[in-house]
Amino acid sequence: MGILYINLSYSFDGNRTRKEHWQFPLEAIRELLLNAIVHRDYKNASDIVIKIFEDRIIFTNPGKIFGNQTIQDLERNDYVSSLRNKLLAEAFYLTGDIEKYGTGFIRIRESLKSYPDIKFSFSEQGDFFKAELRYTPKKTPKKTPKKESIVVLTDLEQTILSAIKNDNTITIIRLAGKLNLSKYTNMIFPRFNGH
Repeated sequence: MGILYINLSYSFDGNRTRKEHWQFPLEAIRELLLNAIVHRDYKNASDIVIKIFEDRIIFTNPGKIFGNQTIQDLERNDYVSSLRNKLLAEAFYLTGDIEKYGTGFIRIRESLKSYPDIKFSFSEQGDFFKAELRYTPKKTPKKTPKKESIVVLTDLEQTILSAIKNDNTITIIRLAGKLNLSKYTNMIFPRFNGH
């Protein structure tokens, strides 16, 4: 599996080097791949299948969870690993690919802390174990456009606005005189009483 099909973005924080941000955490992908190889049931002739979609990656490997473990056990960080393929697990441990038995799912969850839009789920389907990383961006509520209220101005109001636009220093008295409204000034501008 190449990472050619997983999006990569860059960000800058003021330093000279750019920061890479993969669409999915590579550490989680690595752990899921190791899990599929180490824990699969090799008596089953089916292949490990990895499907990469635009919004998710699905790992499916032959073999249910080994031993007395359940899906609920793997959801906790204090689960105890049961090994179906002890020699294979030991080989990966000696090469440094596995740090400690039974910590893969803990490391996956840790790597996802900086990926809040990625959801991790796993299940058993028939004789297979399926794990999925899914990109689920948080939806921002759509803003409903505000309705514009239409104000209809009278001819007098339009004339007053036009006069103010032409001379933004005009006073009420000058405006009333310009519009021949002096005798109506108290009616139009009552609080100024013609002053």
